[in-house]
Amino acid sequence: MVPVFLLGSAVYLGLQLTQLKLSHEKYMQEATNRVIALEAEIDALQEERTNENSASVHSLTNDTATSLSRWRW
Repeated sequence: MVPVFLLGSAVYLGLQLTQLKLSHEKYMQEATNRVIALEAEIDALQEERTNENSASVHSLTNDTATSLSRWRW
């Protein structure tokens, strides 16, 4: 009876370990996908901010040049 108990326990523990390993792999894959999505979102927001800053710099440069030329004349 003892060998059957040991065999059953070994099979149960082996299946439990396999389930834990697969669960962890699934979690890590989902976390990796989420990180990739967040990095893409950050890149898009940084690019949008860069475009807004460059547009505001160009408008400030144009406004400054226009106001200086008016002041001179």
